[in-house]
Amino acid sequence: MVPVSVLNPNGSAPLVLTCEHASWAVPAEYDDLGLQPEQLQEHIGWDIGVHGLAEALAERCDATAILAGVSRLIIDCNRDLSDHDLIVAESDGVVIPGNSRIDDEERARRVRDFYDPYHQAVDEVLKQRAEPLLLSLHSFTPVFKGSERRFDVGVLFDTCAALARQLAQALAQQGLRVRHNEPYSGLDGLIFSARKHGLKHGLCYLELEINNALLRTSPVIKKIAAIVAPSLSAQIESLAHSR
Repeated sequence: MVPVSVLNPNGSAPLVLTCEHASWAVPAEYDDLGLQPEQLQEHIGWDIGVHGLAEALAERCDATAILAGVSRLIIDCNRDLSDHDLIVAESDGVVIPGNSRIDDEERARRVRDFYDPYHQAVDEVLKQRAEPLLLSLHSFTPVFKGSERRFDVGVLFDTCAALARQLAQALAQQGLRVRHNEPYSGLDGLIFSARKHGLKHGLCYLELEINNALLRTSPVIKKIAAIVAPSLSAQIESLAHSR
């Protein structure tokens, strides 16, 4: 099982997509972490639909995409190594038996085998690109802890507020219900991977959260990609003119 994959590595667009939660796969030696496959395939195991969305956007925009290859329950590539939820023992009320007793040796193994290769791959791609927009793709569950999230897309940001507003406006003009810094806020440090690599390489960076109700089938994913791609292209062009 590969820890990371790179789609369209020679993409010509100044756009790099990352997917920290692109897969629900668990290496065989972890015995599905004691969960049922259908549990892994729900939102606790990955961000539903983002793998397909990344593929569609990479093709439409001629962009490069970097996708994590294992479940976020093995290790969360959108967390700092010091975060308490880097490897969780419980997620949305579901106990993760295979994570109940993680010692230092096992933690170090997961960092070495899955976390580090992902972030190294992102760095390698960004070193070879000239001033791209870095966009981290995620999806969110429409109901979380009994609270309904009645919108389609969240544009998450911290330092790149102007770009975030422009992208949000463009997506809203396409008929999507858009929120700023929801369901999580970049201002609270909750866009770790995008921020980590964006600041390291001096890039504009954002995180896009899509309601996973819009990403449950391939035809719908392609429809969303057809809506999002022109908005991304417009922001890339705007960035190019501002530099």
